[in-house]
Amino acid sequence: MITHLNIKNYALIKNLDIEFQDGFTSITGETGAGKSILLGAIGLIMGERGDSSSILDPAQKCILEASFDVSRLNLKTAFEEKDIDFNNHCTIRREWSPNGKTRSFINESQVTVSELKWLGQQLLEIHSQHTGLLVTQSNEQLKLLDAFCDSAELLDDYQTTYFEHQKTAIELKTVLEQFSKINQDTEYNGFLRNELEDFNPKVAEELELESDIALLSQATDLEEMFAKIDIAMDGSENSIVDQLSSVKSEMKGFSSINLKLGGIYERFLSLALDAKELARDMRVIAQAIEINPEKLQFANERYSQLQSLFRKHNVDSSEELQRKLTSLQSEQADETILQARMADLQAKITRLQSERVIKANALHQKRTRGLESLCSQVVDQLVQLEMPYAQMRIQLTQIESSFNETGNTLISMLFCANKGQSPMPIEKVASGGEISRLNFCLRTLIADLKQLPTLIYDEADTGVSGEVANRLGYLMRTQGKKQQILAITHLPQVAAAGNQQLFVYKDNQAAISETKIRPLDEEGRILALAEMLSGKNPSEAAKLNARDLLNI
Repeated sequence: MITHLNIKNYALIKNLDIEFQDGFTSITGETGAGKSILLGAIGLIMGERGDSSSILDPAQKCILEASFDVSRLNLKTAFEEKDIDFNNHCTIRREWSPNGKTRSFINESQVTVSELKWLGQQLLEIHSQHTGLLVTQSNEQLKLLDAFCDSAELLDDYQTTYFEHQKTAIELKTVLEQFSKINQDTEYNGFLRNELEDFNPKVAEELELESDIALLSQATDLEEMFAKIDIAMDGSENSIVDQLSSVKSEMKGFSSINLKLGGIYERFLSLALDAKELARDMRVIAQAIEINPEKLQFANERYSQLQSLFRKHNVDSSEELQRKLTSLQSEQADETILQARMADLQAKITRLQSERVIKANALHQKRTRGLESLCSQVVDQLVQLEMPYAQMRIQLTQIESSFNETGNTLISMLFCANKGQSPMPIEKVASGGEISRLNFCLRTLIADLKQLPTLIYDEADTGVSGEVANRLGYLMRTQGKKQQILAITHLPQVAAAGNQQLFVYKDNQAAISETKIRPLDEEGRILALAEMLSGKNPSEAAKLNARDLLNI
């Protein structure tokens, strides 16, 4: 239960301290006094989104802090798992700095907003006119039924399978699209791949072919040229090699006369050796030259094919052509991989579909078993709220081939408040006051089952009055014996039922209006209730009526 609330520099609140008691606390005040600000602060403490725009003084920090008694909630293990310091008197604090930065703490351990939300869900629920209207929506009706039937574990199990199926279906769609894209060009790409594999391009092959073609196309001329050179170099009398040898022999006897002649002799000696080696090398080259028209034709044809492939694949070298072949081969491998992946995903989807059906059936059966009990308990409470002829039925329909995140169950809550009429969908027949009472009964039953320590009603009694308001206040006070109830109300009958009454008002004495709150003593409650009954400056009759409401 919430025991203390401190608000600093938030909205119209400069500094506010509130102590809360066990049981039922009614919160009253004029419209516009700031009751919604109080709930807004509690919501922010519980992890709702907020920003620095709500800071009263932009130059100061905004601090929202609440204390809770969690001694009966068995939260110690959960705190330890989340690495948060545990204390039976739990303190939650959120801070907004003027620069917009926010920090959140649980028992002085800094935490994330998601951790605040988690703890908030364990500590309290806030219900307003808006949540009352939610009762008319099928998805909210299903949530209420699941809460009553304690279907959370089954629902979580089903949703794990459902979302896994959704994820797998999306993945399969992506793979199918990839495969379709590859498959569209499969035949043509296969032709290109086979063509390149048959051709089998080599690195720098175009340069080698150009050289071969040049040699083979002039083989006869080259052969004649090398023959003439061979004769001139070393193949006849008085050849270059012979002449150099003769010169070398003539100079040998004079080479020792001086250094210059010795140097010239050495140069002739080297020149003679080079000429001999050159003649031998040219002879080797000449012997390698072949006149081969078939080989020339082959080289010309392969070179022509190579150039054609260059143009077809828009490349400039055999290296690029090899990379293109590798890419086409990779696409073929990708196609094989995708086919295997599709088979795996389709098998997984089949398995998940089967699991989804089994789990949806279990969830539907659990919901079906709780119908009569929920309707019976709601009707019992509605009778206490001056609806003696109230009828309520819940229709569940299972759609075999239609699944969503809540299963394959369609729900319709049927309601009737009048004698002699048949129940019909709530949204078609219930008035605002009837919806408020129905919402109160449902929320109270479910909060009791969930054993929430605190339940907050924000004008959830809208649309009721008179004896119904008396009964509503009585039920809230009775429920307050099981859990802490806070109710913002404009009904004096409900306000009077509170074990404690807090009064929210706007102080306009300073330069800026300020929202404040104070607990009311007996005389304060009499005056506040009398004003709720008859307005400002209430009559003695109104005060007597207020005393009567308070059983004084």
